[in-house]
Amino acid sequence: MGLRERLVRFATACPHVFVVTVPGATRTRLLLEAELRRRRGRPVASPAAATTLVVCGTPGPELGTAVDTVWSGIPAPRALVRLEETASAEEVAAALDRAARELADVPAQWAAAAARSREGPWAPGGDGEHDHMSGHGHGGHEHGMEPPMGLAMAGRADDRDGLKLDVLHVPLGPALKDWPAGLVLRLTLQGDIVQDAEAGVARGRGGGASFWDEPWLRAAAGERVPEGEAERRRAASHLDSVGRLLAVAGWENAADRARGLRDDVLAARSAKVLAVRFAGFARRTRQSRTLRWMLRDVGGIDRAMADRHGLAGPEARHLGDVFDRLSGWLDDTGAALARADSTAPLEGTGGPRGPVGSRAAAPVLDVLPELLGGAELAAARLIVAGLDPDLDRLAEPAEAPGE
Repeated sequence: MGLRERLVRFATACPHVFVVTVPGATRTRLLLEAELRRRRGRPVASPAAATTLVVCGTPGPELGTAVDTVWSGIPAPRALVRLEETASAEEVAAALDRAARELADVPAQWAAAAARSREGPWAPGGDGEHDHMSGHGHGGHEHGMEPPMGLAMAGRADDRDGLKLDVLHVPLGPALKDWPAGLVLRLTLQGDIVQDAEAGVARGRGGGASFWDEPWLRAAAGERVPEGEAERRRAASHLDSVGRLLAVAGWENAADRARGLRDDVLAARSAKVLAVRFAGFARRTRQSRTLRWMLRDVGGIDRAMADRHGLAGPEARHLGDVFDRLSGWLDDTGAALARADSTAPLEGTGGPRGPVGSRAAAPVLDVLPELLGGAELAAARLIVAGLDPDLDRLAEPAEAPGE
């Protein structure tokens, strides 16, 4: 077997997928992650490590630019998959099968690579365009390339100690692994300290309600929804957040277990079996000294801050730092699993991310700049993951240029 054939076999044997999720496409992302798990794959951390780009949902203009940037950073052989917000599990599986066939089509891949080479690195859509995808993780850096060296420099200013340091403007999002769909942060840094932050949303072209709120919205519309169905959705929502936070903290094995539990909760597996599995997972997570050390005193929210910004979700119920919010998610998940078999009719509007029907994500976006100001850059992603705002609640359709 030649080198070419070995590379093709490596590219197609196990999915190496970079995922970009559009606000409003949480359901599609979950179906994709479950299918990748069945294929013994998981989303990769950077475009350079991917063979396939999967876009969940229909991006608006800003997210479309980010998708183009990510696509330009994926080396050949490569395949592009676009999944609609309404994609079924079967459609997700079929799309990944088509991508695998594309990757194995050596003549077509060589022709595409040759055409890409002729366009040059700075042609539109070529390798030279890198916007809207800067990132920072505990294992290294993922920076979009905007001259010079990926960071726009805006002169010097006094830092908190009166020293003159370069002021850097660094965007985070919207195309990052383990990142809230559509979130864009624009940070002003001096050294590795965040001096200022702005939060925004890169929207999709679709709209619709939050996937996590769906049972409560159906009940509000007059449908009889069993309480157990809603509690499963609540538990899955918190496990999704826990998995994201653990992945950002670098504990991938525990993140995989959280997501496996999430998928089994949504698949209506036995609540008693899930409760036993979850209890062991939660106990091990709480007892991790490394995790506690990493998350303690990071992103602290007190009652005054919560009231000032109008927070109404788990971050308002579980005050304190990121570790306190993680513990709160675990508490709420355990309580939800205990009610997962309830057949009583669902009542109330207390969804997993705050009152259903409200724009509960907006206060979270408002509080982020205050939490990030003065924080180290290495802690920024932990703070974001420790809030995990559900921007599907803000998924108003983005207008196309000229509309």
